[in-house]
Amino acid sequence: ATMTSITVFEQGRLTFSREQSFGGRQLTEQIMHRYGLTWQEAGLAKKEGNLPENYISEVLDPFKDNMVRQLHRFLQFYYASSQRESVSQILISGGCARIPGIDEQIQSVIGTPVKIVNPFTQVALGSRVSPVRFTGDMQALLIAAGLSLRGVG
Repeated sequence: ATMTSITVFEQGRLTFSREQSFGGRQLTEQIMHRYGLTWQEAGLAKKEGNLPENYISEVLDPFKDNMVRQLHRFLQFYYASSQRESVSQILISGGCARIPGIDEQIQSVIGTPVKIVNPFTQVALGSRVSPVRFTGDMQALLIAAGLSLRGVG
């Protein structure tokens, strides 16, 4: 993803939303540039964890730090514009939510409980749906799932 959608819900209603130009695509691009890989090679290496030893310290950790900074800036903007002082919980999903330790890092820096969510945990797959393919496409389906939670009209 090239964009991150950040939303605030109060009592089940969407009250604040903002798009940030930041996502897993930036991590893939950093892997490409750092290790001289093609887009497909970098994506596959990222997915399979097939990266050099220095990947964590030189690429992943700075990416995670930037991700946390982006979220922190969003919250500061939200607090200033809504006159709220806190949120009770941060829910994360999508490809970047699978980065090991990102939930703990967000919680440590921001000081708010963080939970990784998967809106598809209660979804029963039809017999014609491949579980492997569904798992691979799941992140692309998150926007549709989020829109369905808003309701129609």
